[in-house]
Amino acid sequence: MNKTGKDNTAIHEFVHLIDKTDGAVDGVPEFLLSKQYVLPWLHLIRTHIKEIIQNESDINPYGATNEAEFFAVVSEYFFERPDLLKEKHPELYEVLNKIFRQKP
Repeated sequence: MNKTGKDNTAIHEFVHLIDKTDGAVDGVPEFLLSKQYVLPWLHLIRTHIKEIIQNESDINPYGATNEAEFFAVVSEYFFERPDLLKEKHPELYEVLNKIFRQKP
């Protein structure tokens, strides 16, 4: 684990494959995310993309490209620096715990 960086290309590309399991690379991993969480997840994504665009976030700016890239970028952050993500973005951290079925 990289103690300082939040980037990991292997995780990024793997998350795109996970995202694609439902037939669309759209940032919503319907195979892993219960239907009840889809709309809240999309709202959370859009809120954070706005923060990135306004330079009010430490999430990689590439995540503001679209929902699919946001999911991949924030997943890198989740696996590389879970401590920092939990501290700075607790709601994202909790949803990603559900998506990836992690038990911290």
